[in-house]
Amino acid sequence: MTSTRSASTSNSKGQSKGPHSGRLSDISRGKMSTDEKLDNIYVILSTLKEDIHSQMIILREDIKKENRELVERLESRVFDLEEQNDDLKQTVSKLEQHLGESEDRQCEQDNKLNDLEQHGRKNTIRIVGLEDSNKNETVEECVEKIVKFVYDKLNVTIVEADIDIAHRLGVYQRGKPRNIICKFTHRRRKFEIIKQRKLLKGTRCYIMEDLTRINQQRLKEAFELRCVERSWSTDGKLFVLLKNGRKRRILNTTRS
Repeated sequence: MTSTRSASTSNSKGQSKGPHSGRLSDISRGKMSTDEKLDNIYVILSTLKEDIHSQMIILREDIKKENRELVERLESRVFDLEEQNDDLKQTVSKLEQHLGESEDRQCEQDNKLNDLEQHGRKNTIRIVGLEDSNKNETVEECVEKIVKFVYDKLNVTIVEADIDIAHRLGVYQRGKPRNIICKFTHRRRKFEIIKQRKLLKGTRCYIMEDLTRINQQRLKEAFELRCVERSWSTDGKLFVLLKNGRKRRILNTTRS
């Protein structure tokens, strides 16, 4: 029988032949009966089927191996990423804790500075609504107006020497009195005037303690609460009257 040709052999049209194409060609040219030809074709096809099956088994095993290797690499990568994620979580947790501690220290420092600033205003009041017709009002003239205003409206007698400094705030506008900052030489004078300020009720003038910006904001926010009837300050300390009749002090617990 003529030997089979190599699989790499090309036909006249340049197409490669399979490992069994030579045998099929021999069968077609040989002097065999039809049954013999069919038997030979059957053998060739059986062999071809076995070859294909073997190749499929090998291919399946190769694919399984590659999949296992890929899964192992992915599992290893996932494990590394999980470890990195755990490290990042710990780092973030430490940073958040450090940030929280820093914010607490900053809040505590801000409160101390605010208390110190408020203490520096312990002898100071603000007068709102006092007549302001002179754009170039001097400190001396301002002091004179305060002495007269306190005596006429509050029945409190003070002298110019009781006032350390007094001046207007802001830009002069006709018909809109500028506020006055008045600092007394003794806190006792301030308390006498604060005590009598209730006599100004119904007028366009009122007197308040000179609060820091932070304390002004805290007092404003407290007053806006639904449970609060009114809010005020005494000697730099902040208080509210609740609608249930209870009095509460506002502590320095909020961050500015």
